[in-house]
Amino acid sequence: MFNPVFYDSKNIVPKIYPVFLMLSFIGVSAVNLKEYFNYSFKESIKKGFLLFFFYTMLLVSLPEHYFWITGSNIYFVPVILAGILLYFIKKNKDTGENIWFSLSLLLIILLMGSNEILALIVWGILLVTYYQKRNKKNLTLILTASVFLLVSFLAPGNFNRMGESEQGIIKWVKRIGLFGANTLYVAAKVLLLLPLFMMVFEEELKMIMSQITFKKAVLFWVVSLVPLLFTGYILTSIARQFESIIFYFLITLSLIVFFKFEKIKKFWWVSLFIVFLPELKIFPEKYSYFNMDFNGGNIVMELLTTDLKEYEREMNERVDIIKNSSQDSVVVDKIKEIPRILHMDEMASVKEEKTYVNDQLEKYFNKKYIRTKE
Repeated sequence: MFNPVFYDSKNIVPKIYPVFLMLSFIGVSAVNLKEYFNYSFKESIKKGFLLFFFYTMLLVSLPEHYFWITGSNIYFVPVILAGILLYFIKKNKDTGENIWFSLSLLLIILLMGSNEILALIVWGILLVTYYQKRNKKNLTLILTASVFLLVSFLAPGNFNRMGESEQGIIKWVKRIGLFGANTLYVAAKVLLLLPLFMMVFEEELKMIMSQITFKKAVLFWVVSLVPLLFTGYILTSIARQFESIIFYFLITLSLIVFFKFEKIKKFWWVSLFIVFLPELKIFPEKYSYFNMDFNGGNIVMELLTTDLKEYEREMNERVDIIKNSSQDSVVVDKIKEIPRILHMDEMASVKEEKTYVNDQLEKYFNKKYIRTKE
């Protein structure tokens, strides 16, 4: 019901909604940077853009990420809401006004029902916060989060994800293996980007380090392992829903490393070089998400080589043919010019089994048969 594309008959929202979300991420980041580090408006915006740069480089799949945020509010929107929650909590701490505390409670309830990954991260942060500072407000926050987290997690759909093909020790071996593989991927991607992040946010890390102990920093980082354990338990491998984990893993691990190995920031140029390398394709299609890609190369090649006008022409031509055909069966040409950062599943051809893409197009255009040529 709240899907913005659902009400958009003229297809304008898919073009502007992702831009709105990107600017919202940058804006919320800037507000928090200004609030926590007393930056000027200009400096906050600059650092907000840089934080968005790192978020983009960490995405498991850039095309799929922006495909989903066009019409789904369960991935990127909760990250923005978590940033707003961070701001509310800071305002409540500074002013003591109940309005900020009430708004924090409301956002926690929303986040517990947004997606399981971010819900676990927020719940873990609140738990560590209460462990470190036990007062009524922190207790109320963690109890509220716990209640609504249970409500969300007890949804029948979560149990359906666990798989029923194996039982006993085999399933547990798979769970342990997936947890290990997911964690290795996240750690590898973060460590390769860490020197550049530490160089860019050196001042912020020094300020935080002066206000927190190494032990406390480790506790906050450990929170990132909770959703990794959960995804291993429900037998889910690396995919688009891991982006919140990777982003949080980077931020918290950078502080730990800064405590002990600050000098690695001088290798920032290595990270910057890695960012623009093409995707390292070493895994088969079934496990392609584990291929290391920092998206910088895709963005550059998109700007330099993709003919967006030709793609638009091909796609408009296809839509016109299907829409204006008087026949119930339509066969169209395949799209030849596909942008690198566009997630697009081509429909099945006349000699292939129908896929979900064919099915959705047939329903949308009220046709019995839609295929592409061989």
